[in-house]
Amino acid sequence: MIDLEIEYHVAKVVPDDARYRQAAQWVVERFGLGSLTASISIVDDPTIHRLNREHLQHDWPTDVISFVFDSENQNVDGEIIASIDTAARLAQQAAWPVADELLLYIIHGLLHLAGLDDVDAHGRQQMREAEKACLVALEVPAAQQYLDRWDSISY
Repeated sequence: MIDLEIEYHVAKVVPDDARYRQAAQWVVERFGLGSLTASISIVDDPTIHRLNREHLQHDWPTDVISFVFDSENQNVDGEIIASIDTAARLAQQAAWPVADELLLYIIHGLLHLAGLDDVDAHGRQQMREAEKACLVALEVPAAQQYLDRWDSISY
């Protein structure tokens, strides 16, 4: 079971609910989750900066923040907050659509909810491979070049 609540708190984003739901379905199937309940919020840089400072003590805007509220018996409940401003800025560097950059952030957040972490080199590699596999499954055109460009962009 997948239950997503998707909110757009900025006017400058085109809703992409269908791909977010497809990504969530992919994560549930790939990691054998029984259920995934999550709220997804698309915000601007000032908002994500404030949340990053308040909850993680990082005084800068970031691309995506995720919080696991409950993870028991393969049932996950959490929240994902992504910045459209950061997506717009970095999509330009990556030479792909803003919507695909934002989708990458949602995938990244979903993978955190599923238990992946990217705090060390091994975890980062696992995260990148899972992100790429999800992008390929969702038929994102630039997915094949995804890993090649990751290290050249300053996230």
